[in-house]
Amino acid sequence: MSQVPDFNVKDQVKQATDVVDLIGSEMNLRRQGSMFVGHCPWHDDKKPSFQVNPVKQSWVCYPCDVRGDVFDYVMKREGVDFRQALEILAERAGIAIRQFQKKIIQGSPDDKATLYRAMAWAEQEYHQCLLRSESAIPIRQYLAERGITQESIESFRIGFAPLSWSWLVDRARDTGFSPEVLEACGLISANDRGGWFERFRGRLLFPIRDTQERAIALGGRVVPSLYAAGDVPPAKYVNSPETRLFSKSKNLYALNMARGHVQKTSNTDKRLTIVEGYTDVVAAWQAGLKNVVAALGVALNEQHIRLIKRFADGITLVLDGDEAGQRTMNTVLDLFVAHDIDLRILSLPEGLDPFDFLMANGGERFQELVDRAPDAIAHKIMIETRGIDLVHDSHRANQALENILKTLANVPASLIAESAAKSMRQDQILMRLARQFQLSVDQVRRRLNELRSSQRPRNHDTDSPQTETIGYSGFDRKESALIQLLIQDPSLLDKAVENISPSQFQLGVLRDLYDVMSESFHDGNDVGYEQLKLVLEDSRLRKLVDYLYDEAIEKKQVVETQNSVYAMDFEAQLDSIIVAFNEQIVESGKQAKISQLHGRVLDEPEETSTLEELFQQQLQKLNKTK
Repeated sequence: MSQVPDFNVKDQVKQATDVVDLIGSEMNLRRQGSMFVGHCPWHDDKKPSFQVNPVKQSWVCYPCDVRGDVFDYVMKREGVDFRQALEILAERAGIAIRQFQKKIIQGSPDDKATLYRAMAWAEQEYHQCLLRSESAIPIRQYLAERGITQESIESFRIGFAPLSWSWLVDRARDTGFSPEVLEACGLISANDRGGWFERFRGRLLFPIRDTQERAIALGGRVVPSLYAAGDVPPAKYVNSPETRLFSKSKNLYALNMARGHVQKTSNTDKRLTIVEGYTDVVAAWQAGLKNVVAALGVALNEQHIRLIKRFADGITLVLDGDEAGQRTMNTVLDLFVAHDIDLRILSLPEGLDPFDFLMANGGERFQELVDRAPDAIAHKIMIETRGIDLVHDSHRANQALENILKTLANVPASLIAESAAKSMRQDQILMRLARQFQLSVDQVRRRLNELRSSQRPRNHDTDSPQTETIGYSGFDRKESALIQLLIQDPSLLDKAVENISPSQFQLGVLRDLYDVMSESFHDGNDVGYEQLKLVLEDSRLRKLVDYLYDEAIEKKQVVETQNSVYAMDFEAQLDSIIVAFNEQIVESGKQAKISQLHGRVLDEPEETSTLEELFQQQLQKLNKTK
């Protein structure tokens, strides 16, 4: 992998990534004239409305009002910021991002590209073993008895590791994947005799993939019928260890499959259902529920939340109906409430897990329970007040109320104030608490505010890329016209910067963009469309550049049909815009002088001079109009 400077790597990655190839690897595209079209992944697209332009190396979906280049596509598709999109595409293209990173030998355990290939190979080997090996006959019978279909086995790429200590190492001898590479993937481990042994020996395997569909880990489940009595391994489940490819805290099982379904649902129903086991997910998908994923043997944490919020606005956490399930609820509840994500909690009837319930009752019945699941706060109230006489047991009642309010206090007042809906929801909860605990709403609200004040402020989702709606219709015409002109003809930037300062712009995204363009000029860089798309990392400004560029092209096509010499003379247009900015300065100065006159802050000679100046300005303006 070559070492290149950070700025150049953006251009190199973009040049190495064909937009049709990138998008076509994830969705079906068909040629339509000079364009390619497909069904948009972000809305229920009955008629293909997603357009890919191979000449401009751009894409657009007009119904969604989204467009951009290869970086914008990955940012939107993966829910990441520009830097993360650059890393994803750089890795895809085999380009190093950091200038002074450690030299990596291709094919070594440090080479992530090799590890990804090794994981894909191992996944295929284990899957084919399950499908065809005689040693897997008991496993195929076990799956059939459990009700897992052949379609599910193939969709989830379920596999099997035979009862051999060196099965995978033996098969890897002719592949170029060394034992050290397999160990770095978490597939094998070294024994104390200098050899290797299978980590997943004798287990049913569930491949874990990242959101880019790459195999990164395995989850293994013991099948007791394979073992003689007394020989069954003590650990029912074994997951891959932490590797360069895999972290339990940063991934969810089947999110790679569920995210496409969630992204196509309406904006009011982008929800994930989270269960505890691999087979729970498989059973849900067999029952027609495509938005179900599973945690990977660890409690849900802040990294999971950031991952989930890239694709969904709400979560229903399904807990087994046992004591362990209730402990899980208490562990994650405060975390989810603090991060202002719509969490609902479903506790299944005691003794049942999602797999058993789905197999016995079907997807429709399960979804009914999911739809009726109480939100996190309602569930918290139910748990805290269970078995308490709220009228006569004042001590326990007060303790229950305190616990509930501490959970509510994790949501800062600033977040509540963001919308009327959030404020109304809090008011409803406080009124409910007041009724249940026979207190006034003011008393409950006062205690909540006290608890909030005593907590340290939280920085919510600072790692999540933020989006902002841009009010195009409110743009100042001369400001947007100037930037459109410079995008089309960057050679005019010298004259523009000399005559127009960013401070002359109104506050807003146009001023932010002109600031960047001015800085680029002083650094000796171009500010054309392609250059800006490489320089800018802020998603708002990237979207703004796309909008202004497309609008400029449309205007250009219109004026070309009118054969207007002035319309095609960019320098004449710039002169006109500079005049408009200068007139704005004059007008601002005039208004300031008028304010001084009205405020009577000038002495008599200054007042006379100011009136004379205003008179001459008005006279000049009248002469220009004649």
